[in-house]
Amino acid sequence: MIAALGLTFHGIAQEKFTVSAKEALNKGNLDEAKENIDKAQAGPDTKDKPKTLFVKARVYMGMQQSGKYNTLYPYKEATQSLFKLLEVKPDYEKSDVDMLLLYGAINYYNDGSTAYNNKDMNNAIDLMKTVVKIHEIDGGKRWDKLPSASAKLFDTAYARANQTIALSVYYSSKYDEAIPLLIVVKNNPITKTSSVYECLIQAYNMQKNTAEAFKVIEEARILFPDDANIRNSELNYYITTGKIDDLIKKLEETISKEPNNEVLLFDLATAYQEMATPKTGPKPSNSAELVLKAEDAYLRALKVKPDDALVNYNFGSLYFNQAADYNDKMNAITGTSTADQTNYDALKGKRDALFGKSMPYFEKAYTVYSGREKDLSGDEKNTYKSTVLALKEVYARQSKMDKSKEMLEKLKTLN
Repeated sequence: MIAALGLTFHGIAQEKFTVSAKEALNKGNLDEAKENIDKAQAGPDTKDKPKTLFVKARVYMGMQQSGKYNTLYPYKEATQSLFKLLEVKPDYEKSDVDMLLLYGAINYYNDGSTAYNNKDMNNAIDLMKTVVKIHEIDGGKRWDKLPSASAKLFDTAYARANQTIALSVYYSSKYDEAIPLLIVVKNNPITKTSSVYECLIQAYNMQKNTAEAFKVIEEARILFPDDANIRNSELNYYITTGKIDDLIKKLEETISKEPNNEVLLFDLATAYQEMATPKTGPKPSNSAELVLKAEDAYLRALKVKPDDALVNYNFGSLYFNQAADYNDKMNAITGTSTADQTNYDALKGKRDALFGKSMPYFEKAYTVYSGREKDLSGDEKNTYKSTVLALKEVYARQSKMDKSKEMLEKLKTLN
């Protein structure tokens, strides 16, 4: 009896700490509240009682809002206390518990985003997994009665948390693990972005699984027909698999039915350009013929949409790259004979003519991009920068040094 009374009195004493912690919290005394709730948590009879767990969560979430404690990330311990409370008594003070859980999710999400931006991938994964865990309580049914606006925000945070996890795994080069995660992310309307598709395509490519990569490419091309990276992924697939003739045949057949489809015409021009001037290996014997076909497709695309900056830039690069080849041949001439000089002058004439042909298309792309730098996407910024670099070179070759200098100054603002 004495032993039993002792245990009872001890339990009552421990419960007083919980009450004192709650009172101190209500008075805004976080130091006292923390001291008392920690004592209550130390007691084996009270540490897992719903009231103790609930008050601890409130105290530690309050500490998170204080400049004195927030660098210790007390929201993490508060959230763990709430998880334990859900095990012990899921419906205890449900509305208040839900608000505390949401506050915990916000903090985990914000810190997870910071970790990802700082390339701390493992930490980002761990933090975002807790956001996912909170959202998936009771299979997600716990949040059925959230106001629609709050539910939408939480669903968005959940989707982006999954996205951050998938990308963190992907950028950690764990492609086997990343693929199923990326599939979930790209199937969610909130995170169905071209960049996610690009990562999934690359993950399959790293596994040498070209069949699955191509399935994703086909799906992405329908969703993002204007995305340059997806377009390049398709082109690279046909090139690396030796099926570029199949791509051209497919494009030609489709264009015959849609002759004013600027996107398809651009794809066709790009395919012919790649065949004419491959990035690796020698040029084919019919390179000149393929260049003419690329020119024709570019001109047809610009007839449909003359202000398309990317088409103009690529068309300019068709001539610019040929000019660069002549420049390499000029540099290879080391002799000083009359024949050498004649050859040099002939090459220079061809080079300068090609640089001149590229200029109006680069200038058109520059005009379209210039003045709206802040609104450009990542791909557009890259194309804009390449346009400025090309114009700087072209103007210099034409002895238009004032314009070349202008492009140099513009380039400095884009770095």
